[in-house]
Amino acid sequence: MRAPRRRSFRLSLYGMLVVPVISLITLWFFAAQSTASDALHQRNIDTANEVYGNAVQPMLVTLAQERQESVVWLAGGGQLPRTSMDAVRKKMDGTIVQMNKAAKSGKFQGTLTGQMKQRLSVLIGKLNTIGKVRGQVDAGALDRFTAFTAYNDIIDTHFRFIYLLVADNGYQQAYHLTGMSRAIELSGREATLVGGVLVGGGRMTSAEYAEVSKLVYERRYLETTSLSEFTPANGAPFRAALASPAAETFTAAENRVLAAGPKSRLKLNPVAWQGASEGFIKAVDGGLLKSRYALAGDAKKTSDATLLRLGLVGGLGLIAVVLTLFLMLRFARRIGRDLLGLQSAARTLAEERLPGLVGRLSQGDEVDVAAEAPPLELGRTSEVYNVAAAFSTVQRTAVAAAVGQADLRKAVNQVFQNMARRNQSLLHRQLAMLDTLERKASDPEALADLFSIDHLTTRMRRQAEGLVILSGAAPGRGWRNPVGVLDVLRGAVGEVEDYSRVDVVSSAQEGIVGSAVADVIHLLAELIENAAAFSPPNTPVEVDAGLVGQGFVVEVQDRGLGMSADKLAAINLRLSQEPEFDLANGEQLGLFVVGSLAYRHGIRVTMEPNAYGGLKTIVLLPHSLVVPADRIGRADAEEPRQEAAVSASVRPVASSAGVPEYAGDSTGRHRHVSAEPGAGQDPVVTAPPAPA
Repeated sequence: MRAPRRRSFRLSLYGMLVVPVISLITLWFFAAQSTASDALHQRNIDTANEVYGNAVQPMLVTLAQERQESVVWLAGGGQLPRTSMDAVRKKMDGTIVQMNKAAKSGKFQGTLTGQMKQRLSVLIGKLNTIGKVRGQVDAGALDRFTAFTAYNDIIDTHFRFIYLLVADNGYQQAYHLTGMSRAIELSGREATLVGGVLVGGGRMTSAEYAEVSKLVYERRYLETTSLSEFTPANGAPFRAALASPAAETFTAAENRVLAAGPKSRLKLNPVAWQGASEGFIKAVDGGLLKSRYALAGDAKKTSDATLLRLGLVGGLGLIAVVLTLFLMLRFARRIGRDLLGLQSAARTLAEERLPGLVGRLSQGDEVDVAAEAPPLELGRTSEVYNVAAAFSTVQRTAVAAAVGQADLRKAVNQVFQNMARRNQSLLHRQLAMLDTLERKASDPEALADLFSIDHLTTRMRRQAEGLVILSGAAPGRGWRNPVGVLDVLRGAVGEVEDYSRVDVVSSAQEGIVGSAVADVIHLLAELIENAAAFSPPNTPVEVDAGLVGQGFVVEVQDRGLGMSADKLAAINLRLSQEPEFDLANGEQLGLFVVGSLAYRHGIRVTMEPNAYGGLKTIVLLPHSLVVPADRIGRADAEEPRQEAAVSASVRPVASSAGVPEYAGDSTGRHRHVSAEPGAGQDPVVTAPPAPA
C-alpha cells in the first residue's frame, strides 16, 4: 500500500502565493529582459577584453616570433645559431602560463557557453603540448613549410574561439576588431614564410608562392572591410598605422615578392625584409591595442547607460516583487520557525533526553518527572501552541513510563537478588552438611557419592551467584588474603560439570588478590564450562596461565567447531564494553556474567580461533590483581579487608604448613572439601542468610 502523499505547511502557503507572484515577475522580466541582455553582452565583451585579451595578445605575438625563428632555422638547414629561437621559446612558455591562468579564471569562465569552453579547451591543450612541435623542429623532422603550418594551426584555433565569442555576444565592433587581429596574424605568417625563403636561398616553391599570395590578399581584404565598419574612434588607430611609413615600406616589399613569382630568386635583403615586416606588425599591433581600449570604454559606457535605463524602467516592478516576496517569506518563516521548534523538541526528546534518562535510571538515579518533562512554550499562533501543549502531555507520559519501567526493572532485579540470596543460604548450609558427612564417611563408594553431590552443589552455588550478578549486585563472597593462581584455576575447574576433561598445564607461582579471587574463579569457570560444553566429549580442554608484560594471562583452549568471524567479532565487542543486560538475549546469560565480572575488575577477555579449529579464550588480568608468590596467604595492609562475603570455590583445608591444600577424589582429580578455619588459615566468610 502506497504511503499517503504529504505536503508541508510552508509548501502549501507558497502554493497559494506563487501564482500572483509569478505573474508579477513575468511581466517585469519581459519588460527588462531585452535591455538586460544587451547590457550583459556588453559586459561580457569588457570582461573578455580585460581577462582573456590581456593574456592572448602577448601570446599571439610571441608565438608568431617563435614560428618565424623556427622556420628560418629550418630554412638554414639547422646550421644557424639557436640563441634567438631559444630565447623566444622561453618567453613563449611564460605567455602559456598566463594563458592557462586567464582560461581558468572564474570571472572569464562565467561569460562562456558550453561550445566556447570546448573551443577554449582545445586551444589551451595545443598550447600546453607545443613541445611536440618543438621536438620535431629540433629533430629536423619537419620542413620549413610544414613547421609553418603546424604553428598556424595553433593560432587558427584561437581565432575559431574568438570569432565564436564575439559573434555570440552580438557586438559588431568587437567582431571587426577580431578581423584586424586576424590581419596582423596573416602579416606575421607572410613575414615568416618569406623570411624562410630568403634564408633558404631566395627561391619560392609554387606552394609557398600560392600561400604568400593568399595571405597578402586576405590580409588586405580584412583591413579594408574592418576599417569600413569601425566607428571613427575605433578605426582611427588603424588608419594611422596603415598610413605610416612602416606600412608603406612593407607594402612595397611584399609587392616585389608578388611580382617575382614562383621559382624566381627574390631580390630582397633578409634583414631589410625582417625590419620592414616587424615595423609594420608593430605599428598595426599598436593600433589594435589602442582600439581595444577604446572599444572597452565604449562597451562600458553603453552598458552603464543600458543598466540605468533598466533600473528606471524595471525599478518599480522590482520593488513590488521584492516587497511581496519579503512579506510572504516573513510570514512563512514565522510559521516554519514555530513548527521547526516543535520538531526539534520532539527530536531532542527521542534522541537525547529519553536515552539519557534511561541511562540514568539504569544506574539507579532518582528522576523527577516534572523536572525532566517541562511543558513546551512554543508558537505565536494558537494552533501551534495547542499542538505544543498536546506534545507536552505526550512527553510527560513518555518520561513517566520510562520511570515506571525502571522501577519495575529494579523490582524484578530485587526479586532475582532475594531468590538468589535464599538459594545461596541454603546451598552454603548444604555444603557445610556435606563437609561434615565427608569427614565422617569411611566407605569409598559412599565418599565418592558425597563428592559428586558436593560438586553438584558447588555448581548450583555458581548458578545462584550468576543470578545475583544479573540483578546488578555483588555475588556475596570474597577472600581476604591472596590465593595462588593454581589454586584459583583448580577451583574454577572444580565448578565445571565436565571437570575431568580439563587439564591445568600451568606452573605459575603468582597469586590473586583476595578481593578478586571469587570473581576470577566464577569468570574462569564460566569460560571453561563453555569450552567443555561446545567441544566433543572425548577432547580435552587445556588451561594455561603465566605472567606477561601487561599483567597475568589465562588461556582456555578447546577443540570444538569454532565460531564464524562475524559472531566472534560481535562477542568480543560485547566483552570489551560495559555490559547491559537484555532479556531478549536470555540464552547468553553466561556471556553477560563474564562481561560483568571482567568490567568490574578491569579484566580483558578475548576469543579467537586456535590451531585445533576450536577457540582460544584469553583472559588478561591487570597487574593490580596479581601478587608475587611470597605474598600468597599473607594479609596485605594495602588491600582493604572485605567483610562482604568471601567463600572461594576452592574451599581450603588446613595443612601442617597452614596453607590451603586439596584432597583427591576417586578419579585422581582435585575435589572440593570443606574445612573449618584453622590456625594460620584465612577464614571463610559467607553472606548472611536471606530470610527463609
